[in-house]
Amino acid sequence: MQEKFGTGNTVVEKVSKIKLSSVDEQFMKRIMMVIEEHLAVEEFSIEEFGKDVGMSRSQMHRKLKALTGKSASVYLRTVRLAKAKQLIAEKKRNISEISYQVGFSSPAYFSRCFKEEFGHAPSELNN
Repeated sequence: MQEKFGTGNTVVEKVSKIKLSSVDEQFMKRIMMVIEEHLAVEEFSIEEFGKDVGMSRSQMHRKLKALTGKSASVYLRTVRLAKAKQLIAEKKRNISEISYQVGFSSPAYFSRCFKEEFGHAPSELNN
């Protein structure tokens, strides 16, 4: 399950193609729906995240950690960065606009996180 849900490169595509055949897949589908609803909200807390999923913060953290190998906050950031990568590839907006669109408060912090996640700066995708 961690291999299926844990990677940042295609998180959004993988989860959107999931068939709802198991409890874990339904849980991940719900997680992705909540993230999509709050993608641009930089103040979206893990407590609110858990509440919207229908679990306590600690329950959600344990379940996500077991399925993805990542904590709730790291998983949220991974999904945001994956979405940003898609938007950058579309070349419809500049990187600063995209960083705000996916819930980062600062383009500099976004670039640092992006480089950490994918191994290159977001500007290198435009080349």
